[in-house]
Amino acid sequence: MSEFWSYDKLKRLDNDGKRWHFVSRRILGGIGESDNLPYELYFRDEERTEFGLLRFEKSKDNPYRNYEVLITKIMNNAEFRKTLMNPETENIWNKNWK
Repeated sequence: MSEFWSYDKLKRLDNDGKRWHFVSRRILGGIGESDNLPYELYFRDEERTEFGLLRFEKSKDNPYRNYEVLITKIMNNAEFRKTLMNPETENIWNKNWK
């Protein structure tokens, strides 16, 4: 199995004008396996004070099929975001995405 990382290059701002960054990680398998493999969405704020991760063991279990809806919820719903906080993911952001 291999993995694919994708950095969201769009400038993402929440309702207060705070900038957020997102990167997704997909585990790749054989033909027809993609819906049964993990999907991870990492996020952080511009100031690097909030780090989080939303993970689905199987991509098909992701109820947020619309990426825009999902990241908007992470950026603007502090209670939801709080459940995803994961400071250990800070080291993920040392990779060069660009």
